[in-house]
Amino acid sequence: MSYTLPPPAKPSTPGLSFDNKPYDVSSINPLERFQNNVCRVRGFVANRLSNFSGLNALVQLSLGDGSQYPLQSILIDSRSNKPELLDSIPSGLQPDLVATIMPEYILDVIEGRMHAQHAFGKRAQPPCLGAFPACFSPSGCPAPVVAVDQLDREALPQPTEDIEQIKGDLTKWGYAICANALSLEQVRILRTAVEEQAEAERLAGVGHMDSAHKNADDQPNQRVWNLPNKGDEFLDLLNHPLVDAIMPWFLGGNFNIFTMSANIAKPGKSGIYMHRDQMGLTPETTEHAYVLGAMWYLTDVTDEKGATRVYPGSHIGNVAPLSTMNSVGGSIAAAAPAGSCLLLDSRTWHSTGVNTTTEDTRPIILQSFCRFFVRQIENYHAILSEEVKAKLSDRQRALLGLPPISKPGGNTAQGFAVYNWPGTEVGKMRTPVTGAIVHPKDA
Repeated sequence: MSYTLPPPAKPSTPGLSFDNKPYDVSSINPLERFQNNVCRVRGFVANRLSNFSGLNALVQLSLGDGSQYPLQSILIDSRSNKPELLDSIPSGLQPDLVATIMPEYILDVIEGRMHAQHAFGKRAQPPCLGAFPACFSPSGCPAPVVAVDQLDREALPQPTEDIEQIKGDLTKWGYAICANALSLEQVRILRTAVEEQAEAERLAGVGHMDSAHKNADDQPNQRVWNLPNKGDEFLDLLNHPLVDAIMPWFLGGNFNIFTMSANIAKPGKSGIYMHRDQMGLTPETTEHAYVLGAMWYLTDVTDEKGATRVYPGSHIGNVAPLSTMNSVGGSIAAAAPAGSCLLLDSRTWHSTGVNTTTEDTRPIILQSFCRFFVRQIENYHAILSEEVKAKLSDRQRALLGLPPISKPGGNTAQGFAVYNWPGTEVGKMRTPVTGAIVHPKDA
């Protein structure tokens, strides 16, 4: 596991210093810990060599960072049906796959703290996706996803206003499309707000120009974060009845906004990155969805304009598109007219599409809602301005994870999911206790 927690400060209370504990990790020499982690990864690879069969590759896995922690290589030859470890690269050959990563992240995968694709996609250099990271998964190498050409296209989700059909599509396919969620005038209002905010941020030098997974000669997409802080238009979207119709059914009570942003896909030739939205939250967990995404289409979203690519039914079971993580593969474009809302289970494999038009942008609003116990990735307590907080309705405060404003005799059906028992809001109080107090005997 990674060790990033700041060290303890000097205790404020005499007698409450917790020194000299045999399990104090701060006493471990970092280089010694690194070497131990390397040995553990080597041991896993040696004991699970069969996991790497089928890669058909010579792999050079380097553990370390090349500076503070010297690189130590593990050479895995899986070019035959029986993988083996090598001491050196055979003369005249070059590795088919090279990845450098700290061993602690591989242990996070092996021991179930991090998703394999997330670990190697975000922590390895160069980023590594697909079959090789999956070899370290504690649940075993995923089965292939079902390609769309193996499915009945007529049975796949279509835009509809039938809420029971939407629920059925989410349950069976892992996504659904709500038709006519926004009128054309509402699309115009929201699109104007998104594009003007994005342009202002770009010109001010604070815009997030997102080149992740795109070729160097492609235009970056633009992300606009924390929309609730950036205009009443976005706060008003929290009033949409689709939230009430779907989110409690899917996520249970006291759900929150996980994040609310916009993504403006610019024309280009690249950018596919297949992932599950809860990949960064959990390891290979598919028993429960923790997030439900709502993507509000502010233009006619077509395949050519970069419609979200989806693998229908991929929310169920240990499956992954290992051979097509950076390509369209057997996915389908979730195309729909402006004003539609794509609902996406956080377990469903998908990617932003590639906008192959020459001039058109593809703006959408990305709203994600999470179960009450999941930490929001946009901390609205910290990032909303006081001006915005002051005007929030009870509904908006509840959805953004802010405590309700106290009212005499007030009660809310959906709200802030924390304990609020008597004494919760009281600060430090001390009164001498009369009578005998039994203390533990001295050791």
